[in-house]
This record gives sequence, structure tokens and C-alpha cells, in this order.
Amino acid sequence: MGEASRGQQPGGRMHGITAVILAGGTSSRMGRNKALLAVDGIPLIERIYRTMAGLFQEVILVTNTPEQYAFLPCPMVADRFPGAGPMAGLHAGLLASRGERIFITACDTPFLNPDVIRMICTIDGEYDAVVPIGPGGKEPLQALYRRRCLAMVEQALEQGDGKVLNLLDHLRTRFITPDELALIPNAELSFCNVNTPEEYDALLKIRQPP
Repeated sequence: MGEASRGQQPGGRMHGITAVILAGGTSSRMGRNKALLAVDGIPLIERIYRTMAGLFQEVILVTNTPEQYAFLPCPMVADRFPGAGPMAGLHAGLLASRGERIFITACDTPFLNPDVIRMICTIDGEYDAVVPIGPGGKEPLQALYRRRCLAMVEQALEQGDGKVLNLLDHLRTRFITPDELALIPNAELSFCNVNTPEEYDALLKIRQPP
């Protein structure tokens, strides 16, 4: 089967894909809710929501504390497996999506690159998942998943395995290589995230190109 990435072509919002933002972490290393940290005066999660809303017709927030995000105009759903980490968020997103595919992202990546997201979402082929390999390795929390993964995700959660990387070993996964990502200027910024106060300070010094 032939395959082509059309992710760098300009266009409007993508059809048939639901964007899912995961905001269920404990932010234990940060010491406060990192989703509400500001970059250029805007909370991280609001920056991410704006990017997602510009790319997708449906955006869902997965959170067990919806009152903290009442300023976001999008549906919110809770984990069915509280405390099970990002895998539980993936499960909730797949359950809540009206379409057959979801694009998920974490709540702490303020420099999401729309061209990178379009590349991920427009890879041809009947893959269960499309996952980029960024500077830090595989990025399963900035990736595309099909609804048919739901049963396998649920099985993993019931068995106590909350590692999304382990899940990829059991799916038909298409990895986007660093060489492919290098076709997009500054693609690496899409994967910058924040977990500690030191990383937050470093993030504030990053300036996106115009």
C-alpha cells in the first residue's frame, strides 16, 4: 500500500478526527498544576486548546477536575480508570470521541507545531497508531490513535499496565522518523514540555520563530 504525508500542506480544520487534551496528571514534580502555568501570559492548556481548535472540529479535555478549566469552551470527560496515568486518558478520549480517530496531546506542550500535527494526522495507511519520534524518543502523547484500539487499551488498564509505550508494541504502529520530521522547520519545538520548575524556567526562554 502506498503512503504519503501531506502534513505540510496548508489547510483548514481536519475532518473525522477528534482532538483530545490530557489534563489528568498530578504535576507532582512541579508542585502545582502545570496546565495552568502561563507562557506569554496565557495558561499552557489554553495555548494548546487554541491550537487544537484551529486544527480540529471537535476538541475534548480529559480531566477529573473540570472546575479548574471552566474557562475552556470544550466538552470535558473524566477517566474511567482514575490514577492510571496517560493510558486512562487515552481510554477516556477514545470512549468520548464521535469519530474513528483521535489525536491526543498532553497539557504541557505549549509550542505544538500545526505542521507536525498535520503530518501525523495525514499519514496514509490503515495504522492503529501514528507516533512521531522526537528528540527525546517516541512521543505517544502527541500521536494519532484509531477507535479500534479501545479494547486493547482497556485490557491493558485492567491488567494494571498503564504504559502507553507498551501498548504500541501490540498495535500496528507507524512511527514518523526524525528524518521525516526534519522536513518541517523547528519541528522539535512541538515536543518541548514541562515537568519541573527548572524546565518551566527554561521553557520561558524559548522563543518561537515568526
